[in-house]
Order: sequence, then structure tokens, then C-alpha cells
Amino acid sequence: MFQKLLFITFLVLTNSVFAQNKMSINAEFPDYTNESLMLLQGDDGGVFVVANSSTDKEGKLTFDWDGEPGFYRISGKDGFVDFRMSGHKLEFSLSGSFKGGDLRFPDGDENNQYQYYLSEFSILNESISELHDDLKNQNEKDNLYKDLFTDYKKVKREKRSLLKDLWGSHIDSWSARFALAQQELMSDVKLKGQKAEDYYLKHFFDFFAFSDSLLAGTPIYYEKIGKYLKVRDLEGLIEIGNFKKIKDVIGNLFWLTELDPDSQKYLANYLMNKYPEETYTEVYHIITDAYRVLNTCEYVLNTRTIRNRISNYKQIKKGWQAPDIPLYHSLDGRIQSLSDVNSELTLVVVWSGSCRHSIEMLNEITDIYYTYKDSGLEVVAVSLDNNLNFWKEIISYNDFSWINACDTDGLNGTVASQFNIYVTPSLFLMDPSLKIVDVPQTVFQLEKQLIEIFK
Repeated sequence: MFQKLLFITFLVLTNSVFAQNKMSINAEFPDYTNESLMLLQGDDGGVFVVANSSTDKEGKLTFDWDGEPGFYRISGKDGFVDFRMSGHKLEFSLSGSFKGGDLRFPDGDENNQYQYYLSEFSILNESISELHDDLKNQNEKDNLYKDLFTDYKKVKREKRSLLKDLWGSHIDSWSARFALAQQELMSDVKLKGQKAEDYYLKHFFDFFAFSDSLLAGTPIYYEKIGKYLKVRDLEGLIEIGNFKKIKDVIGNLFWLTELDPDSQKYLANYLMNKYPEETYTEVYHIITDAYRVLNTCEYVLNTRTIRNRISNYKQIKKGWQAPDIPLYHSLDGRIQSLSDVNSELTLVVVWSGSCRHSIEMLNEITDIYYTYKDSGLEVVAVSLDNNLNFWKEIISYNDFSWINACDTDGLNGTVASQFNIYVTPSLFLMDPSLKIVDVPQTVFQLEKQLIEIFK
């Protein structure tokens, strides 16, 4: 009962607290007159454009849109400014350029503290970088090298001290966490080649909290992941087809998000959008495999069967003809097989009542079902549970009102073998002729596809 009440409470909060509101920004950018700018925000699929606007001849800028408080970015040709809106309106000014200009927010607004931290880190990072480059061009035996090295060590200590202070004493403030998330530790100048690179990568996420709900899904979140992929030269690895190393890079990112399911979804959606199956088939499946390991329930089958099902599952894509599976123990007596379903679009969900990931996803799909039901969407949820009473209790408890069926033979049954099921939940979106339209891995992917189909 508690689980269901918790879910209902979450829905109420979602609809009330996070409802769309009239939002507005009034800013003054005197150094940017008659210039087009974009307002950006992140969600569980990446960064998107919220609105477009232009400064007038005096540099005044206005954005009006329907949205919600959160983290935003205003971006132009030569830079951007990040800030957090805690209310529905915000006013601020920028004197100078995006890079190095003076940002002023209302008194008491934590954005001022955030910009202060960023400027402090910027000064330190520039000094460290300049001294690092100077030292590489000097002879270690020269006095000038020794003086530069002393200065270099001093500045690095200052940065470490600031990092330690914010991480230890100010971590409860979003301004400190967001400023920390954008920092990395440069390797010591005496480390060369691979050792220097290994040090940098080892400490890349030292001050970045994947589990921070405020940070996840923001432009900073995706920018950090993008930077990591660039440092690991993922594009180069894809170009030469080094799938072993690609698997290591992707696997490491998902390992870092292991304790935070929401962050895993953001990461998976971002990567699947960046590397779609149509263009990057092998990379796409490396991503989905890494995600499914953490967000599905795996079952024990002999090694050969598992290997075959994993291989065959990857062949299920747009245009694949789904089998007309029998819907055993259907709670709707008129529906005995998949071809009996009368809908414009059918979502087949293979799940299990003993799998928490299945229950969580079905509860998320509930809202989607009622949104698109009248447009022609039907959901067919096929359970692999072997206890019919348990299965019926789960359906009744969660009020799953779509077409429900159960193959009590589980992973050895017709449904699992025909659809190459080796984990639950597994989703298949198909048209009236039972041809696959999409194989969504996340609810975000499902919603994205439905919006496109029913627009």
C-alpha cells in the first residue's frame, strides 16, 4: 500500500509543483546590441532550445516562455552565461563579454555566489595553464624554471584549498556544487604522456556528483559528459572501430552512475540520441547493453541460450515482423493473441511482478497510456510470472487497466523465446500489421516516438 501511495503522491507533486508556468527574464547586455541569443535548458534527453530572442539597440533582452524554475543557459556566438531560476522571474545584467564580464544578479540571489566561485576558479585555472605551458618550455636546471615551478605549486595549492573548502564546508549550497562540477585536476607538470593523461582521467569526476538531482540533466551535466567523451577520443575510437575500448569508455560512465537510476536514464538517453542505431548500430547496442544491465532484471539461462537471445534481440528493429504470439491467461476474454488487438499502435511490455524495474516502468507508462489511448495507443503487458494469483494481485494493486496477459512458462515460454527476452522489462512498439516501429529502451525514448507519431 505504501508503494502505491508514494507513487500517487509523486504524481500529485509532479502535476502541481512542476506544472508549466509563465516564466520571464529581463536582462541588460550593453556590450551585445542587436544580437540573437538562445535560452537553453536540459532535460532527461539532452539540452534543448527553450526560446530565441534578440537584444535591442541598448542591449536589453527579454525572454518569455512557459516552463518551470530550474537551471538555464543563455548562449550567444562567443559564449554563454549559466544561472538558476528559483522563481518565475529573473533580472540581471552583464557588463563586458560572456567570457570575463561582470554579471550582477539581485542582492541575496545565490547566482552572485555561483558567479564568484566560477571567476575564482577561472583565474586559478588560467594561471595554472599558463605556468604549465611555460614550464614545458624551460630547462629544469635553470633558475627561471625553479621560480616558475614554485609559483606553479603555489597556485595549484590555492586551487586545491578552494576545492577542499567548497567540497567540505559549502557542499549544501547549489552554487558550490555547480562550480565544483565544472572543475578538473590538471596533472603535475612532471608527469608526461600516458601518465599525465591517466592522472587527468582518474580525477576527471572527483568533484562531479552524478547523484545530484539539481545537477543531473542540466547543460553542465551534458557538457561534462561530452568533454569526457572527447578526452577519451570516443569519435576516434568509433572511426577505427575499436569496439573493445568503446565498451570500456561507455561502461565506465555507467559504472559512475550506478547508484543513481535517474542519472543513468539521462546518460542513456543522451548517448542514444548522440549515437542513433541507424548510424551507429554497434555503438548504440553497447550503450543499451550497459544501460539494461543496471536497469533490468536478469535471469538464469544456460550460456548458449543467453548468447543467442542477446544476439537475436539486437536484430529486432524498425520493420521487423513481430510474431502473432498467444496472449495466455488474458484478462480480456476477447483478446487471445496479439493480432486480436485493435489499435493504431501497440506497445508490448514483457515484464515480471518480481522485478522492481518492471513495476517502476509500468507505473511510468500508465500516464503515457491515458495520454495517447484515445489517439490509438494500446498497451499489452505480458508477464512472465509463474504464479497467476501473484500476477493478478500486482495488476489489481497498481491498477494496470490495459490488456494484461501472463505466460506462466516464463523465460522458457513462447513469448520470451519469440521476442528473445533475457531481461525484464522489455518494450516493443508495433503497428497494426505487427511490424516493429521502435524498440524503446527508456520511457523518454517511448514518449519521444509517440510525440512524433501522434503530432
